[in-house]
Amino acid sequence: MGKMNVKGLLGLVVIGVVVLLGFLAYRLILVEMITRLSDH
Repeated sequence: MGKMNVKGLLGLVVIGVVVLLGFLAYRLILVEMITRLSDH
C-alpha cells in the first residue's frame, strides 16, 4: 500500500511539473509573439 501511495504521489508531482513547464513555455511563446508583432 505504501509503495502504491509513493507511486501515485510521484505521478502527481510529474504531472504538476509537466503542467507548470507547459504553462511557462506557453507564456514565453505568447510574450515572444506579442513582442514580434509590436516590433513590426
